[in-house]
Amino acid sequence: MGAAEEPIRHSPAHPATPVATLDDVDIQSELEARPRRVPNLEREHRALLALGVEMANRPGNMLQKLAELAIELCGAHTAGVSVPDGAAFRWAAVAGVFAPSRGATVPRDASPDDVCIVRNATQLMYLADRCFPVLLTEPRFVEMLLVPFHHDGKPLGTVWLVTHTEDWRFDKEDERIVRELSHFASAGWQLHTAETLERSNRRKNVLLATFGHELRNPIGAIAAAASVLQHRNVTEQAAAQAMDVIARQSRHMARLVDEALDISRIESGQLQLNRRTVDLRTVVSEIVEAHGPQIARGRHSLTVDLGNHPILIDADPTRLAQVVAKLVDNATTYTPEEGNVSVALVPQGDQVELIVTHSGMGIPPERARRIFDPIAEVERTPDTSSGGLGLGLALVKRLTELHGGAVDVVSRGPGLGSSYKVRLPFHSEQPNG
Repeated sequence: MGAAEEPIRHSPAHPATPVATLDDVDIQSELEARPRRVPNLEREHRALLALGVEMANRPGNMLQKLAELAIELCGAHTAGVSVPDGAAFRWAAVAGVFAPSRGATVPRDASPDDVCIVRNATQLMYLADRCFPVLLTEPRFVEMLLVPFHHDGKPLGTVWLVTHTEDWRFDKEDERIVRELSHFASAGWQLHTAETLERSNRRKNVLLATFGHELRNPIGAIAAAASVLQHRNVTEQAAAQAMDVIARQSRHMARLVDEALDISRIESGQLQLNRRTVDLRTVVSEIVEAHGPQIARGRHSLTVDLGNHPILIDADPTRLAQVVAKLVDNATTYTPEEGNVSVALVPQGDQVELIVTHSGMGIPPERARRIFDPIAEVERTPDTSSGGLGLGLALVKRLTELHGGAVDVVSRGPGLGSSYKVRLPFHSEQPNG
């Protein structure tokens, strides 16, 4: 099978309207009629042996190894393993053309994985993006073969193969091989779940300890201010200052609690977006204006470039404002006096980029990859280390992904500033301008 061209676009949460029904893309009946190639049992034996070795030596990489072997055994262009992740399926492993999409999430109700799980049976689809626009990519998913894997007798996730050209068709031998691999996928998922649970428990313990530590400062300040108010001879000025301390520290505590609760809701799949058509320019403009006093206090040089035309996206305006506010607040907080802050919106194909850049502390390169993790594995970077749990940027990442987008950061190192880039898909009915 010839190599497919490199992907020029992949967007596993790209919103669009289906143009076909499930019956239109379902070609499962063709699987029985197609000629079945002769099994290559020797190659299959070698592959399963390699998978067993991977399970023993590197259990955390087992699912990825499985996807790579699926391509080798079946000749697909792309292969992957989808696992449940709250209200979505996560591509826990992806090999082949779309390997860079590993870790992407697809909403359950918009995914062919969900059909495979509900039916608990092999699925074969042709040009599935017609019914599932989240798969609208280049190169296209021409044929997609999905087989469920199980835990405690119940379908849980899928192992899937994809072709990106018309000159290859899956057959019953491919289905048999993927069914064999699906047993390993179940074992791999359980190993992954056990490791994730252990890691999650460690992080929860650290989060609780950090949360308690962070609350001590505002609680102490509030207690001191309350003590001042209890004095009989307190002056009006002292009372006003004490009340200001209580109000400010109460807002700080509320923010800490809100961030922790939001992260918890997202990771448990309980946070729901109230989406509607939103002009991103308006959201960004309002957030920048709200930060005007903070920018003025820091005597920052502010540059804003939002373009001249509406930029419509499908989003929850409240949650989107949280993303923008955190990035602008981060930039103004960590930029020294008379430093530079810039906010820009840049259309890029079917997406728009929100770019927030500042000339502040910057991030060591070795930590940049982890800066969006909750509490950054407890290793605070300069951009996550002032009176917070380190959850703000983690919340930015989670909320962005819920909107079908992605976020990353670029920094040349400590003292050299940082540039945060949020990519979000355009609304399907973008105005001309």
